[in-house]
Amino acid sequence: MARGIGLPALLTAMALAGSALAQPPPQAQRPISPGERAREGEAMLNAATFQRRGEDILNSCGRSVRPRPAAADLNGDGRPEAIIIDVDPACYGGTGEAFWVIQRQGPAQWALVGAGRGRLKLLDTRTNGWRDWTLDGAGCQRTWTFQPGQGYVSLTPCPSDGGAGPAAASPISPPSSPPAASPADRAGAFRAAGFTATRGKYLACDPRQELEIEIRDLNGDGRPDAVIRNTGLECFGNTGQGYVLVTKEASGAWRKLYETSGVPEFLPTRGVGGWPDIVNGGPGFCFPVMRWNGQDYATVRWKEEQRGACAGRR
Repeated sequence: MARGIGLPALLTAMALAGSALAQPPPQAQRPISPGERAREGEAMLNAATFQRRGEDILNSCGRSVRPRPAAADLNGDGRPEAIIIDVDPACYGGTGEAFWVIQRQGPAQWALVGAGRGRLKLLDTRTNGWRDWTLDGAGCQRTWTFQPGQGYVSLTPCPSDGGAGPAAASPISPPSSPPAASPADRAGAFRAAGFTATRGKYLACDPRQELEIEIRDLNGDGRPDAVIRNTGLECFGNTGQGYVLVTKEASGAWRKLYETSGVPEFLPTRGVGGWPDIVNGGPGFCFPVMRWNGQDYATVRWKEEQRGACAGRR
């Protein structure tokens, strides 16, 4: 492990970064086992998009690092979020620092809400209840604000940005899209999703159309995933579309992750294992926002396309 720290000690330090991160309410406090702390630390690293290789923790450049955790209650709810800081000038350039802000959703469940390169500087102002931030440095620095359903974004560029529009505080240096999928990868993805070819074509529920497949790295692990879109009123009713998410594991085998009807919109906020939140679109003006909890995509909130459309939703 980098600089001589053992992995168990680092995972414990992650879980202890904020004293309340893994503690039950005072009236129900009990000792937290080393195993629980380790699972909490692992979940925090996954949400911040770090990878594991044996006893090493790897950043987006594939370098062994020792990220530093800190705690700050950014949204004023009395429960700290975690800020994970990595220092690696060869990877990040500039100040050589990068940071990730993650929020605890439950036991060993964390979601990424923002990230950036540089030295984080928290501001006293708030947007939608969350502390704004900027970067510590000379000249104009963008201000990043929390936007529901998007996480931290910067809506106002600096003059030096050349008129660039809004920017999302998405994961640091996400891997580039995998190269064009090989026939073997495409066949493996379709097979994992439960589809078989008919005369060399993968037909949709509506046999006049073919299934659409998009190969991309959704969770930032450097391996391809696939979104397979299916169409047909007979199968999906008024929505008219469904989709299957499949992922390629380290062994090279493809595995189905999730399947449902709807039209997916992938968000920069993330759940367990770096998987992006999904707005599941369809007819109407109120859509569920779903987050991967390690076993399933579960609804965590609702997105309105028209004021009042989600009234009464929980």
